[in-house]
Amino acid sequence: MKKEVGISNNKAGMDFGMFVITIILLCIGLVMVASASSYHALIVYGDSNHLFIRQLIFALAGVIAMIVISRVDYKRYKKWSYLGFIIAAILLFLVITPLGVTRNGAKRWLGIGESFQFQPSEIMKPALVLAISTYLARNTKKLSEYKGYIVPIIMLLIVGLLMYFQKHMSGLLVLSVAAMSVIFSSGIKLNAKAIIAVVIIVALVGTAFIFADDFRRQRIFSFMNPEEDIKDGNWQAAQSLYAIGSGGLLGRGLGQSRQKYLWLPEAQNDFIFSILGEELGLIGTSVVLLLFSIFIFKGYKIAMTCKDFYGSLIAAGLTSIFAFQIIINIAVVTCTMPVTGMPLPFFSYGGTSLFINLCSMGILLSISRNCNKVREQ
Repeated sequence: MKKEVGISNNKAGMDFGMFVITIILLCIGLVMVASASSYHALIVYGDSNHLFIRQLIFALAGVIAMIVISRVDYKRYKKWSYLGFIIAAILLFLVITPLGVTRNGAKRWLGIGESFQFQPSEIMKPALVLAISTYLARNTKKLSEYKGYIVPIIMLLIVGLLMYFQKHMSGLLVLSVAAMSVIFSSGIKLNAKAIIAVVIIVALVGTAFIFADDFRRQRIFSFMNPEEDIKDGNWQAAQSLYAIGSGGLLGRGLGQSRQKYLWLPEAQNDFIFSILGEELGLIGTSVVLLLFSIFIFKGYKIAMTCKDFYGSLIAAGLTSIFAFQIIINIAVVTCTMPVTGMPLPFFSYGGTSLFINLCSMGILLSISRNCNKVREQ
């Protein structure tokens, strides 16, 4: 018979600060989507608020889901995590079949018509973290040897293969970081030979992924020659710098961006931070970066202070997903790395991404609420 007992007499509450920061980031993100998407939505849909309203609907649904999930003990996911991973993998496979939907030259969606489309890779992010965390938590005695990590590596390889056929490099990077962060957080002991082997494998896979596609290879060459090909390969990067640079200290003012008038293609997506810089200036971007920094710090703090091994692994994996996407997105829009399709959490337009991010936050908040409870057999 299972009996739940608390480690201390005080019942730990949810990390309210983490919740507040999430809501603040979400609200700023919604304001920026409303501004950055207005002209594009007007031209394409005849309504400047079309994309903002869709994002708002997903945001409200996501906040409700986040609150509900935060009140569910995360330990219950052990029972369903493998099934969730299998379902997410099946959805990823369906993308590379005729059921997959192509948008902007990329086949990464499933759906029916224009009104209902979603990205299975977004669902796989928390699914992979939960599945690997569950396996490691259930097999702690096997983790003293490398063979104890064979199953998590196989999970990652399955996902990597599916992402390869989608030509979804940014998604593969995020999922790889998610998986490896959970594995490293489990306390795996790597010697020099193992580290060298991992670096070589990652380098070979990354090189093969880049040079297997002409478009991706062209992006690398464009990044290496930023002053050339401004009208083609370096267009987005150049317009992004123009936007950020023209914002100055205080910005042009909310809603006053010039680059969003189709100079910066689909500014509401991966380059929304550029519009933020243009409209709110250095002060605005600094505030957002500070909020993101506190957000990441608090996420890893939950992982480090959690007394439950399973909860600690999940928190580390989910926080790493957010941290990696934030860092890469900022690096891309400031042209410190080649352009890649990496959304900015809580900011970039996209219903699937926003909803799943908020659901992931629900799990993280649940860990902050329940991780100091243990179960006795």
